[in-house]
Amino acid sequence: MAAKSLPCVALALITIAAPVPTVAQSTWQPVTDQRLLAPQDGDWMAYRRSHDVQGFSPLDQINRNNVDQLRPVWTYSVESNTRWVPTPVVANGIMYVAEGLGRVTAFDAATGDLRWVHERSYPDDIRFSQAYNKHRGVALYGNNVYWGTADSYLVALDARTGVQLWEVQTGDYHVDGGHSHPPLIADGKVFLGRTGGDTGVRGRFTAHDAETGRMEWELYTIPREGDPAWETWTQGISEAPPLGGAPWNTVSYDPDLRLVYFGTGQPYPWSATARGPGDNLYTNSILAVDIDTGEIRWHYQVMPEDSWDRAAFESMLVDLEIDGEMRRALIHTSKIGWGVVLDRETGEFLHPFRIAYDNLITGFEDDGRPILDPALVPGPDNVDTGEVFEVCPYYYGGRDLNSPSYSPETGLYYLGVNNSCMDISYVSEEYRPGSLYRGMRASPKLVPGYDYVGEFVAFDPVTGARAWDYRPEDGSTMTASALATAGGIVFGGNANRRFFALDTETGELLWETRLNGDVSGAPVTFTVDGKQYLAVGAGGRIAQTQFYARLTNTHIPPGGGVMWVFALP
Repeated sequence: MAAKSLPCVALALITIAAPVPTVAQSTWQPVTDQRLLAPQDGDWMAYRRSHDVQGFSPLDQINRNNVDQLRPVWTYSVESNTRWVPTPVVANGIMYVAEGLGRVTAFDAATGDLRWVHERSYPDDIRFSQAYNKHRGVALYGNNVYWGTADSYLVALDARTGVQLWEVQTGDYHVDGGHSHPPLIADGKVFLGRTGGDTGVRGRFTAHDAETGRMEWELYTIPREGDPAWETWTQGISEAPPLGGAPWNTVSYDPDLRLVYFGTGQPYPWSATARGPGDNLYTNSILAVDIDTGEIRWHYQVMPEDSWDRAAFESMLVDLEIDGEMRRALIHTSKIGWGVVLDRETGEFLHPFRIAYDNLITGFEDDGRPILDPALVPGPDNVDTGEVFEVCPYYYGGRDLNSPSYSPETGLYYLGVNNSCMDISYVSEEYRPGSLYRGMRASPKLVPGYDYVGEFVAFDPVTGARAWDYRPEDGSTMTASALATAGGIVFGGNANRRFFALDTETGELLWETRLNGDVSGAPVTFTVDGKQYLAVGAGGRIAQTQFYARLTNTHIPPGGGVMWVFALP
């Protein structure tokens, strides 16, 4: 669908709070391509700080010797109260936080003083959008804040005042799922994915001009007849055409190769017993796409012929020495209990490494195709029989939205992982467009012999070995993204309200505190006037909290989300 510029049409739907106080023009420095490509040490202006999504900060004012002195300096209770997975971004001393109900709030990052609030009034039937109530962040570029909305618009706000500058319609939220994840901005373009694969949206990824919002190209992740990938789908078994493959997650970018990388979600229907056999490209895949044309340069499929909801997440870009050769590598972990390392220029499979308990994948072929235990792969004869398969992990995976972090100082890849299984059976269902169509029923359970779910692990991505792991006594689910810093510390958090700091080299617990709820967001760190701060959101009651908490008797507080900001005394 072509982008439609609507600079003045929907202003009646917008409520703008009076900006208090305004930002002086002399103190505001535009967020340029150069600032995003080479962020200053104290910057956190993009979702994972840098386009390689390493989630690493070179700041060391807060370090392993003083982290135990961290204290809260301000907090703010948000309106969103479920599935809130926030990552704030900070520029020029201003923090920007998004909420799923359609609010973007700007704060003085050091004091918590409110700068402005932008609130979007969604249509009465917004619950048709799978993106509703799940917004995870915004992007900064120039003098603007960019966000994709649940009602399928790309919106630009003035970063200093919150005033809406323009919006372009990107689709119809009744049928295309809307936007839940922040875009990536590079080379004057806004790259935007969509959610909705769970309810039968055909995955679509687009590039927009950052000045006008005009769509420059679009890429469908699900083929139609005549496309090369069409033959990977069985036709005629399901009433639904090939659907799913939503590119709803974090985007990364290599400016030298001029490639944008993103992951896609599961096919629709979810189970191959409802779809028929076939790899179902480009679902559950990593796509490397030309930034100028949208052409797919290469792809890697994390889970072909999926029956277990094994969506792909972000791809971290790291240069690694492998077998004596420096490789432009890509590290990917997702719901499967494995990570893979690829050559990010060619897509060549280099090696796998295990991250969490998994009984489905028994190994990998030379080209990287996972080898599955045939006893756990369902067929038509298993439908409506009541037969139960024990498959590990559960469909919220060895990890979910909690992103990893990589430290160039230690060479380690840090991630909170979750160990689980599910009892799954396969059923026939009626296809109803726009609704869930799983063809399966599943319930989570502990791994046999385990009394815990969550652990925080440091991996060597070259060898695949665990350098160390940290397991809280309560065994509760890991929920927060990782944040490693040059101070020799890595931050994480779990469903039992614990926000903690570990030694990056040993995994020793250096500090922890209890917050208001599950540590649902991604910690970020930044400086204002030379002082280092640490921010994180908690109380989002996110999916892995809700589904895994029962396995460890973890209490879920009923309150809403809170932004927390910490600093040294």
